[in-house]
Amino acid sequence: MVNGQCLLSFIPMRAEASDRSEQVSQLIFGETYEVLEENEKWYLIETNFDQYRGWIDKKQFSPQVFEVDTNRVYAFQSTLQPFENKQILMPLGAFVPEDFPGQILSLIEAIALFKGYVGVPYVWGGKTNFGYDCSGFTQSFFKTLGLTLKRDAYQQATQGKDVMLLSESQTGDLAFFDNAEGRITHVGIVLENNGSFEILHASGELRIDVLDHQGINKKSEGYSHNLRLIRRVI
Repeated sequence: MVNGQCLLSFIPMRAEASDRSEQVSQLIFGETYEVLEENEKWYLIETNFDQYRGWIDKKQFSPQVFEVDTNRVYAFQSTLQPFENKQILMPLGAFVPEDFPGQILSLIEAIALFKGYVGVPYVWGGKTNFGYDCSGFTQSFFKTLGLTLKRDAYQQATQGKDVMLLSESQTGDLAFFDNAEGRITHVGIVLENNGSFEILHASGELRIDVLDHQGINKKSEGYSHNLRLIRRVI
């Protein structure tokens, strides 16, 4: 196996070995991976952080150059950072070398930070503050707390412990939502305030909506997601 490391802001991971294939996830700066297969232009990789597989362009491959400390993540407002004679636009949650600013946040610090990115667009397969999908957002959020979530919503729903009722939920819990076939297709972070609930989630954009026992209430738009279950991972 060949070990690689993302040394760009992020690298698309695709379902198939083609530029036309959908982006299923992203590597972000500092994350490491193993190469499983290759063809002329592409590598099939598996990430070490969340054991997710996808194809990356060989031109974006770099060998691993620094050891990853999962207690050191980039958790500041996005900015350019010098690295190997170039400037890297550093995404939240990037694993960083020892000479970079890096820290693990408290839950309250993370909520305050990510609320500053409300309005960031939804991007299928995205897991940076330049564009998130729903589970990419929750994974990145908990990464800044020093916790590892799996990549997809249905996988994250297997982690932590059940919270039986919304009234028993607390800020930082994960709320999961299903479709008409009963498949879990969406996830967000519960925000509790004196018995009322909101959800911070990526749906069209990173946004905050009302949450109740039925699901996500987008007010004038009505209910958009049906609440299935709540899990506590902290």
